Amino acid sequence: MRTFGFRTHVLFAVAAAVGVIAALGQPWYAASPQAVEERVGMRGLLDGEAAGFKAGIERLISESGGTTGWDALGTWGTVIGVLAAFSAACALCCLVPSAQGVAREGVRYSAFACIAIIVWKLVDTPGDNLVLELRFGSLVAAGAALVAFTSGTAIASTSLRRRAVPAYASRQLG
Repeated sequence: MRTFGFRTHVLFAVAAAVGVIAALGQPWYAASPQAVEERVGMRGLLDGEAAGFKAGIERLISESGGTTGWDALGTWGTVIGVLAAFSAACALCCLVPSAQGVAREGVRYSAFACIAIIVWKLVDTPGDNLVLELRFGSLVAAGAALVAFTSGTAIASTSLRRRAVPAYASRQLG
């Protein structure tokens, strides 16, 4: 099975970092609807937890209202944006052979920190967890951060490229 090349992973890492920053401008959280009272004596219906879960997934995908990631996360939104931008910059620096040694570690660790913070904010919403529910922007950011991390890991695991000596250069015997 053929894998993607080095430059393709750099392109994916940069595009995913841009995707994380763009997803911060989309709704991440919105107010949860009020809980529906359980109907007594209505057996055989999927009211309650299963229907509530299904409705929550539908709202996650389809509703466009809510608080953007920049507003809801506050300082953590800025941290996520800076980590994504730093990850993209380090990925681009990996194209320069002399900067690849330092930049490849930067792309690996900044992409990991970015996805770690996003997953943390998916699990621990700002405020009370019963009051807020997730929206589509948070999942887009998590997916883009996952792509940035996997591409960053592939970039970091490649061997260092050395500057090629031209074929016509004279060799010095010493």
